[in-house]
This record gives sequence, structure tokens and C-alpha cells, in this order.
Amino acid sequence: MALHPKRSSILSPATLRTSGALLSAQIALSRTITCDAVELTGQDPTIIDLLVRLDQAPDHRLRAVELSRQLLMSPSHISRMIDRAEASELVERCADPDDRRAAQVALTDRGRQVLSDFAPHLEGVIRRVITETLTPAESDKLVELLQKVERAALLTNP
Repeated sequence: MALHPKRSSILSPATLRTSGALLSAQIALSRTITCDAVELTGQDPTIIDLLVRLDQAPDHRLRAVELSRQLLMSPSHISRMIDRAEASELVERCADPDDRRAAQVALTDRGRQVLSDFAPHLEGVIRRVITETLTPAESDKLVELLQKVERAALLTNP
């Protein structure tokens, strides 16, 4: 077997350190949230995210195009997700009071119940992973930095 001369890495150590830390943290936190909170609802993580966005919206309703923007998903993907959530009676499509040609997606009582079941489990994950690990100042700085990175990424690839 022939030995190949040692080659330098394609990615720089700084790139690997930054991307590796971000991706590893995202994967680990996502896995923990899914296992310790989302799976207990019997719902898909993307459906839970949809319900959270609707819960935070004025009157608990949004247009599909706004959901697509917030969830960073294509309109066709959002439409299929809304179809699944509607079939499970978690959301309902309703007329937009500001534009009769448009529809909005509204959170149903069943959707609110799923979120109510999910909330204490998510709060437990955040407490264990963030609140008990970081100081309040570190937590605030983490949020600030992640929002800054998100804004920069969205400018590059809206």
C-alpha cells in the first residue's frame, strides 16, 4: 500500500472551529429539545415550531407567506405543513380580515393544548442547558450574538 504525503486540510482551523461549534451546539440542542419536549407531544418538530409562531402572532394567526418567512421554508413546504397541522386540527385556515382575497392560518384550541403540553418540557430543557450553564449576562450575550449571525446569514441567503 502506497503512503500519500501528508496534505494540509482544505478548511482552515478557524473555519472548522467556528462552524463546528455552531453546528455541534445546534444539533445537540435540537436533539435534546426533540427528545425531551417535542416527542412527548406526538408532533413533528416543524409542526411545533409552526404552532409556536402562531401563538406569538397577533390574534394567534398569520398568513402562510409570513410563516414561510419566519420558518425559513419555501411556500410549498409551508403549505404542506399547514395541511398536516390542519388535518390534525391544530390550525385552521380562515379569511384574512384585512384582505378578502387572502387567507390566514389560525391556532385552534387543540393547537394551544399541544403547546401547553410542550411548554413546561421546553422550559425544562432551556433551564438545564442554558440557565443552569450560563450566567444571565452570558445568556443575554449568546442571544445577541446568535441574532447577529442570523441577520448576517439572512442577508447572504434570504
